Amino acid sequence: MQVAQQVLDAAQKLYDNRVALQREGALAQKLVDDAKVAMVQARGQLEQAQRHLEALNRVSQREAIRSAEAQLGAAKAHYENSAVQLSYAQIRSPIAGVVADRSVYPGEMAASGTPIVSIMDISQVVARANVPVKEAAAIRVGRPARLTGPDGDFAGKVTVVSPAVDPSTTTVEVWVQAANPGERLKPGGTIRVAIVAETIQNTIVVPAAALLNSDEGGQKVMVVGSDSIAHERKVSVGVRQGDRVQVVSGLQEGDQVVTSGGLGLEDKAKVAIQQPKPEEEDEDKDEENKPEDGKAKDGKGKKE
Repeated sequence: MQVAQQVLDAAQKLYDNRVALQREGALAQKLVDDAKVAMVQARGQLEQAQRHLEALNRVSQREAIRSAEAQLGAAKAHYENSAVQLSYAQIRSPIAGVVADRSVYPGEMAASGTPIVSIMDISQVVARANVPVKEAAAIRVGRPARLTGPDGDFAGKVTVVSPAVDPSTTTVEVWVQAANPGERLKPGGTIRVAIVAETIQNTIVVPAAALLNSDEGGQKVMVVGSDSIAHERKVSVGVRQGDRVQVVSGLQEGDQVVTSGGLGLEDKAKVAIQQPKPEEEDEDKDEENKPEDGKAKDGKGKKE
């Protein structure tokens, strides 16, 4: 482009000189026209050189940008690879808890597939109980339950009732989840599980000691009337909870049932009713819905 500029400058100077001489009459017009043609050609060559230079600059800039972008991509890939490598050096627990076991220590090589540490979250615990099939039929997910152990009682609820029966024990596995305040319960321990399968409203409940075996089969109780005479009464029982038994039929609310001394007592025998001792009254008050003074009581019982 510089050469083309110099040629144009020389052609321009020659043309100007010939124009001046032609005005003085010292030069023919043809020579002036030839100088003008040479000047125009030189200007065209200069413009062509300029366009060629601009094209070269544009190509060079695009190549430079592409090269820079390639370098940027390589640097980004190198950074991401380094970040991944760094993440492998940081062990993060997916849950909040405490370290229960550690198999690898600083300086040791961790083998593939081998755990480094074991984390336990024991703020919530799950007790697994094997329940007979007949009793498990009444248990539903969400029912209240209690875990009883050396460290106290813990309220929980049923979270899983297995749909399958264990063929080796013919039982159904039931899971009870409970909060573990103070982390007093430890995994792997043994604990007693009590599940409230259902609540029975408006039923007759008597002490288990009042039930006697009938000579004709079944069970019976001895009821004392207002005349202080014992009468044999056949009964049908339902749910048992501790020392309390549900009487489905055979008794009415308010009947006085013999709870002590009924074994060997004959039908229509004269009896003397004894009032419970003070300590026995206190024990009866501590237990909800427990019959007092040997009377059948209408209340509600829980099936466990």
